Amino acid sequence: MSRFAQPFWPVSRLLPMAALCGLSLVIFPGDRAHALEPAKARQIVDAILMQHGIDATERDIQTENGAVTLHYDDVRLDLTGYRTARELVMSDVAVTLRDTGNPDIVDIDVTLPETAQMLAEKTTDAREITLRDARGTLAWNHVTATPKSFNAAAAMLVGDEPVSRKHWLMNNLKVLLDETRATISWGASEWTGANREKMGAVQSASFDLYPGPDGETRLDYAHDGLWLPNLIQPRTVRLQTHSAGVPWTEARPILQQGINDMMTGKSPRQTRRDIGNALWRKAAASGQPILIDEIYVEGRGLEARGDGQLLARDNARYGFQGDLDVNLVGRDRLEFLIGTPASPTLLGALVPFAVEGLAAGLPGPQETTAYNIELLPDGRLIINGVTVMDRATGG
Repeated sequence: MSRFAQPFWPVSRLLPMAALCGLSLVIFPGDRAHALEPAKARQIVDAILMQHGIDATERDIQTENGAVTLHYDDVRLDLTGYRTARELVMSDVAVTLRDTGNPDIVDIDVTLPETAQMLAEKTTDAREITLRDARGTLAWNHVTATPKSFNAAAAMLVGDEPVSRKHWLMNNLKVLLDETRATISWGASEWTGANREKMGAVQSASFDLYPGPDGETRLDYAHDGLWLPNLIQPRTVRLQTHSAGVPWTEARPILQQGINDMMTGKSPRQTRRDIGNALWRKAAASGQPILIDEIYVEGRGLEARGDGQLLARDNARYGFQGDLDVNLVGRDRLEFLIGTPASPTLLGALVPFAVEGLAAGLPGPQETTAYNIELLPDGRLIINGVTVMDRATGG
């Protein structure tokens, strides 16, 4: 039996079952010029299963209007990137192949069942999975064994661990990759600890990467309605960045590989790291900055808006150096939580650099407080000329 070895804060919690939709890797079908032969369809699917280490038992094969549908039971996919070995198991998976008129490309539609299991060595890592309307379409080049484009979607995904009663839920998950865009988004979601203790929730979130007018890679990230059991939390975030040093022609293959890995069993957390590291290496090699066109953060009566740039560097303590100009609304609220350098609160005593940084603010436009934040290669953090964190000396 061939197998795989075993989701951004909520991503690591909310997407451990993204592999479910990976089996439903959209391109819209073109003209159906020819009927696909059942033997050819089976050969293509068998090659895909073998390529991705998926075991499955074919139940039947049917043809209708030139399309071929294969039904599989006991579909097994090893999940990688987790602390312990895990396996995804499901039955009643429908795979439909259609001819596109291009001898190298077929369209593949996949429909997943309403239940699945994540098996694990530790009982508390196992999950009972519920799916609603989980499906997708893949434009597959069976000559090069690569996807041309795909999307996957699920109206709802739920994971339950019956012993500890840990639970996660995600609505309206969508994953898209085509020639000009890579997008992952989801709607109302929540995740809990043992005995359903609520650990977090978000109303919506999205990552959107696409080429700019000059061929540069652009990233838009947003989330709304984030709740965490913390005093300070970014309820709403908007981020827009771009980098000429990472052309879309070089970024897209990285994104395609990463999304394909996640869709076929790699943990979303590890996939995120792999994509981030690969893009960071491209940015560092180019020597060109990553421009932060806008960042907006809101939460608990605080609002901050800014722009700036980061430069990926091999010799930088945190991988980057850069600067950011930010205007803050609600300094008094934050000062109430963490205090001042002369009189920090208990929370402020735990984060003295934040207390000093807040106090360094200067009058900004429209009654805001202005901050110029510099991150130096040696790890020093300087706010309006005041060194609030000195990793070079341990301060």
